[in-house]
Amino acid sequence: MPNPFHPAPGALPTQISGREGELAAIREAVRRARAREAPTPLVIVGQRGMGKTVLLRSLRDLAGSHALAIPIETLPKHSLASRLREKLDDTLASVEPLPQRAAAALRKALELLPKFSYELPNDGGAIALGAPSELEPHPDIDRRSLVAMLAALHRAARAAKRFLVLTIDEVQDADFDSIETIATLVHESAQGESPILLAVAGLSETRDLIDKLRTYAQRWDLFDLRFLTLAETIESIREPIVQQGASIDEDALYLLATESGGYPYFIQAYASAAWDAHRGKTISLDDVEKSLIDVKRRNEMSFYIRPLSKLTARETLFALTLARLGPGGHASGDVARALGTTAPAISSLRASLVKKHIVSSPIPGQIEFRIPYTDRFILKHEEDYDNLDVRAARLAFERKSAQKES
Repeated sequence: MPNPFHPAPGALPTQISGREGELAAIREAVRRARAREAPTPLVIVGQRGMGKTVLLRSLRDLAGSHALAIPIETLPKHSLASRLREKLDDTLASVEPLPQRAAAALRKALELLPKFSYELPNDGGAIALGAPSELEPHPDIDRRSLVAMLAALHRAARAAKRFLVLTIDEVQDADFDSIETIATLVHESAQGESPILLAVAGLSETRDLIDKLRTYAQRWDLFDLRFLTLAETIESIREPIVQQGASIDEDALYLLATESGGYPYFIQAYASAAWDAHRGKTISLDDVEKSLIDVKRRNEMSFYIRPLSKLTARETLFALTLARLGPGGHASGDVARALGTTAPAISSLRASLVKKHIVSSPIPGQIEFRIPYTDRFILKHEEDYDNLDVRAARLAFERKSAQKES
């Protein structure tokens, strides 16, 4: 029997539990887009491994052949226009057979792209592109290119009797001008006969990006992904097993559910390992206990040990202090007070940890660990991290604070 669990990043799980609100909004958005009614743009926010990419993929799958779907994953220091250019091959291939009107619309858009030529699918010929190859990237050129490409793809979708779906993953890394341009185009399309369906996903910084859009984004549906409850976690493990004609002992199921802590990535990883370890038709407690050893070691090495080993003593002290404050986000001022100093005094230290992808800022003035359960791991190994160098860093903070007070 094939393994029903899929811990690979972005892989679609057999059972999506605890996301009923998000899935209902996705179904309604697709329904409206198919009916040529304006769908509400969707914003999905969450930490790594919470299922953001899975929900974007679910939307595209649900839209299916009725849509011309363009999935974009942003990269730091890359404009959305450049990322969209890289997607054109897949996008054009997805509308086979390409109607002549769609091809004509795309020809017009591609004139702004800094390429020599582009081969259309289905022996459609080559398009000569007008922008000089030596032209350096420029925000205004990227904006015009983005507008032209999306407008033409919108026309191409209509020519193919489909609606345009645009999903943007890791949107926190997108340049604001491009997001603002897309928001404007989506808003304008809502007033026409073929609205664009937009869904974006990103880390906690996404909230700040969306807030800057002001009027348009105030009416978008924003979902903040949470950990699954114990009941939802149990369901997400048991159901795929039952669907495969197998079973799992209750004590084994409970151990998997509690060890994963409701974190979707851990649920898939731990359950997948238990499935691979079992023999016959039932997963036993012994199967789970044996399988957890290796998979937890791999996850801890990848998620926690390696990243934390790259920190300086002062950065480790910051992380240890944040962990001691408990789960979730905390005000920068609270972290500073726990260190015996002020928020401005730790701003550079916080910025360094953001750059190293240890922490993020869900809202201005707050800070949290970027990877779920980093606090739990640090506290479990507190003696290792609270070493002589870290204690010396703490004493330096205290001495500096005392000097300022005196």
